[in-house]
Amino acid sequence: MVAAMSPQELLGCRVTLRIRRLTPAGAFLAIDDAPDDDHADDRDPTVLLPRAELPAGASEGDELRVFLHLDSEERLIATLRAPRLALGEVTFLEVTAATPIGAFVDWGLGKELLVPFAQMSKELFVGERQPFGLYVDNTGRLAATMFVSPMLEGRPRTLALDEWVEGEAWRNDPDIGLFVIVERTFVGLVPASEPHRLRRGEATRFRVTHVLPDGKIVLSLRQHAYQEAAADAARILAVLSAPGAPRVGDRSSPDVLRDVFGLSKKAFKRAVGRLLKERAVTLDDQGFVVVAPGAG
Repeated sequence: MVAAMSPQELLGCRVTLRIRRLTPAGAFLAIDDAPDDDHADDRDPTVLLPRAELPAGASEGDELRVFLHLDSEERLIATLRAPRLALGEVTFLEVTAATPIGAFVDWGLGKELLVPFAQMSKELFVGERQPFGLYVDNTGRLAATMFVSPMLEGRPRTLALDEWVEGEAWRNDPDIGLFVIVERTFVGLVPASEPHRLRRGEATRFRVTHVLPDGKIVLSLRQHAYQEAAADAARILAVLSAPGAPRVGDRSSPDVLRDVFGLSKKAFKRAVGRLLKERAVTLDDQGFVVVAPGAG
């Protein structure tokens, strides 16, 4: 439940609220944590969840997880639908319209979200996906901004080593690595030494490999080496078995191995060593060759 907050302070937030009373219009949800009894004042702050969204069998006192936004008449209202981001969060959204006052993006609710012209760092085009942050503008409305870096500067929640987190590929620096928007609230880094084929805005899971003293986190797309070796070996074998497969050997450059297999040279050598031990491949003067089943 929510304590000591005004309804407007919850605009753009995901919150768990209790049904104060049921009416033909829907359920009025209590904003504060006052008891739901005969002494509850009808003037106590509430927000409406429309009848159309009310779960079957809902009763007074039930708790519901809702998102608070403004309806078409700019009244605070609750919805059970989960938008793609909440207040202060950042995620990639698709541009659906470009107008003289700004652009509109699809954020998972029926009413699209405005990106005011002043909050655009570049011209936007219909169909493109960019990272946007959700904020409340000076008129009290929810809006989106492209100036997201300040929103991502906070320390992450407490993370455990080897914990898997959800993230989106953000910016790639060939010398540093891939910056990732993690859980829509902070930034992690996949070091440049780890090859990847993620496209900008692509979402996937990342493993936490280091948590630095300043709170920054280092990520990996891969399991521990001993867990990845079998999958890497299978990938190499599949590529080398395909018609017209490239000839690669232990002297091939890291760039070639990254382009062909999506692996670092270290991971490649570890996996191909496994294949040699299993006699699944042999090495000649041009590179590795797949051994035909039953041969050898």
